[in-house]
Amino acid sequence: MQFNKILLPLDGSELAEKALAPALALAEALAAEILLLRVVVPLSIKLDPDLYQRLIDNGQNEAKAYLNTIQSRPLFSAIRCKSETVVGKAAESIINYAQENEIDLIVMSSHGRSGIRRWVYGSVANKVLHQATCAIAIIHPQVETELFAHKRILAPLDGSRQAERALEPALKLAQAIGAELVLLRVTVMPPIPVEPIAGWPGIEAVMKAEEDEVKAYLQQVRKSLANGRIQINTHVAAEPVAESIIDTAEKLEVDLIVMSSHGRSGLDRWVFGSVTEKIVRGAKCATMVIR
Repeated sequence: MQFNKILLPLDGSELAEKALAPALALAEALAAEILLLRVVVPLSIKLDPDLYQRLIDNGQNEAKAYLNTIQSRPLFSAIRCKSETVVGKAAESIINYAQENEIDLIVMSSHGRSGIRRWVYGSVANKVLHQATCAIAIIHPQVETELFAHKRILAPLDGSRQAERALEPALKLAQAIGAELVLLRVTVMPPIPVEPIAGWPGIEAVMKAEEDEVKAYLQQVRKSLANGRIQINTHVAAEPVAESIIDTAEKLEVDLIVMSSHGRSGLDRWVFGSVTEKIVRGAKCATMVIR
């Protein structure tokens, strides 16, 4: 998986600009180009056509000036960067632009102009997370200015091929910045018989077998990835899944969680209403979701 083009949507707010430094860190690590995008959202009320066009023109001029100011910052001196403005609804415009311009990764703040709980929770970032066809990294306001301060990346797995799609980009990124890669799997309580069954070994024995299987799986994955270039470790936690991933990321001081949009249950399981969305909302570090 290549990350040649990174899209960074901005809305002019300081909260949205929280994604600037992390996006630059990713671009530098991956030798990628950054495309700055500002969406000019037209008023929804009916206006005189001439007035409407003047407002759009003014909005675009302001947006272009803003992006030029951003692009002129010293931080961008060593990064290939372009900027563009489009007119339309915010989420739809970001998604369409990403598709039309073969964007590999969207990096955006979890919050924008409207402030706390606006972008991720029910609005722009949430729509982009659900509908974009490329990878997306969500940056929370509390993420440190230096994205890879601790040089530790967490890759949650569930034993499925779908979840393992995140391994290649996680490994590539870890190698690029010299970070430790932590492979995590959460043990899940198996179904317990309601009535006694002959030969049932008991819950403790079943859970021990589950944990042994999980550890063996993680060691197998670790061995398949090991190349001597970076440190790869494994970690086992107990369910609930999303909460354990969030807690592990915090305890291990993880900089970035890299995970697949789908897991064991297949299509629409992890992102849409389940584990991935809970992690994006609850994790204090940045989260990258791989399609």
